[in-house]
Amino acid sequence: MLQQGNVRIRPLKEEDIAILADWQTAEFRGLFQECQIESPINLRKRLEEDGFCTSSFQILMVENEGTAMGLVYLNFVREGLVRIGLVMDKAARGKRFGSTVLMMCREYLCENYPVVRIEADTDVENIAAQKMLEHCGFCAEGILRKYRFHHGAYHDSYLYSYVKD
Repeated sequence: MLQQGNVRIRPLKEEDIAILADWQTAEFRGLFQECQIESPINLRKRLEEDGFCTSSFQILMVENEGTAMGLVYLNFVREGLVRIGLVMDKAARGKRFGSTVLMMCREYLCENYPVVRIEADTDVENIAAQKMLEHCGFCAEGILRKYRFHHGAYHDSYLYSYVKD
């Protein structure tokens, strides 16, 4: 578990299944995120199997004052490389929670794993996410053409990276 002030990042729990099921909507995901629907039964099964935390992939809950407000995705691609994703509840957007969470994760990964590079991508039209990534020390590297499918079409994304010195 990571905590900074009232913001906490923690593993998923049984009581999160209903929240995860509710968040699997295009409305929650917003204009720029994919939405892959899983039933509460499948979500519960996955939670029981591995807690959504393996050595290669993790999904973590983000809370503010004990209220769920988003998810962090960590994909440990290979030694030295982690891909990070973040989706926040609409009510939490624009309040710097995303920056706080990204910085917490970046610092934790760099201090506790042999990480050299952290990658993130965002839709080319998602200006808020681009500003957040840059604010957190990530640099734009290029365009991933037709990289994400959401809202019925393929969209280009910018690839961002943070490279540990």
